[in-house]
Amino acid sequence: MPQIQLKSFIKLSLLIISLCTVSFSFSQTVDSYPKGPIKIVVPYSAGAVTDALGRIIAMGLSESFGVSVIVENKVGAGGTIGSEQVALSSPDGYTLLLGATGPVSVGKALYPQLRYDPAKDLTALAIITRVPFVVVVHPDQPYKNIADLITAAKAKPNTIAYGSAGNGTPQHIIGEMFKQSANVQLMHVPYKGSAPATTDLLGNQVPLMFDNPGPLMQHIRTGKLRVLAQTGDRRSAALSDVPTMREVGVAGLVAAPWYGIMGPGNMPPAIAEKLNKEINTVLRRPDVITRMQEMGLTATPMSLVEAKQFLTNEAKVWGDATRKSNATID
Repeated sequence: MPQIQLKSFIKLSLLIISLCTVSFSFSQTVDSYPKGPIKIVVPYSAGAVTDALGRIIAMGLSESFGVSVIVENKVGAGGTIGSEQVALSSPDGYTLLLGATGPVSVGKALYPQLRYDPAKDLTALAIITRVPFVVVVHPDQPYKNIADLITAAKAKPNTIAYGSAGNGTPQHIIGEMFKQSANVQLMHVPYKGSAPATTDLLGNQVPLMFDNPGPLMQHIRTGKLRVLAQTGDRRSAALSDVPTMREVGVAGLVAAPWYGIMGPGNMPPAIAEKLNKEINTVLRRPDVITRMQEMGLTATPMSLVEAKQFLTNEAKVWGDATRKSNATID
């Protein structure tokens, strides 16, 4: 065999061996995943619905995988700090994110200087739930319905405050959407998470909130909070006696934020598929379904393809809503 042909043959052989080695190594990695602890970063404070959902998924994955799955609360900048941490992590499946509308679907429109691109730097692994928000007030406030609130806000612009989980969160954006749709002026008071905002609402230090009904249900049932309306396109089963914004005349305000599990961009497809399958299994467990129903939530398992398409659509919907609302992070 001529020397040139021999060299080409040797190079081709080495390339084939290298590809086979990589393929075998990848297969071994997928088959053995996970072989150590997994971390789920929740970009909001402990006590929020995101924290509860993160712990439900962590418990389920820990039981199914047989490894420790911990929840780490990484608060700040409307959830973008924790989301950035995951986006910049190794895509090996050991650092996951409790993804949410704010830092993923809203983030790019509100924070133009984000160090991560949600569409490229995060992998959609599963959608946990979608949930319309509710408008709640302290029972000592005079507002019995949305009409009362609108009338009072128009009489004295910027004197009624609404609390939120922070700048750029869905609580903030939906508040701004309400202001625009109802043609009123409210004062925004951002907190570091829903939990401290709810504490002040219960203490009547802030009169109004637009928030997820999950952690509020116990306060609503006991009369510690009054619900004026909900932001879905239809009434939720958990609050069937509470009208939608459309029903009370606030046209154009339909909003149902989502929560899901995400990983860094470019995750190995087989690991992403494995996580999607196990998370969906957790979401279909009777005990998990019951626990979520008690929080006013309904599980929405999706395949990887469905989850990716869903988030593509949500990015457009929430991006447009954020820009139209004129919300700012100041």
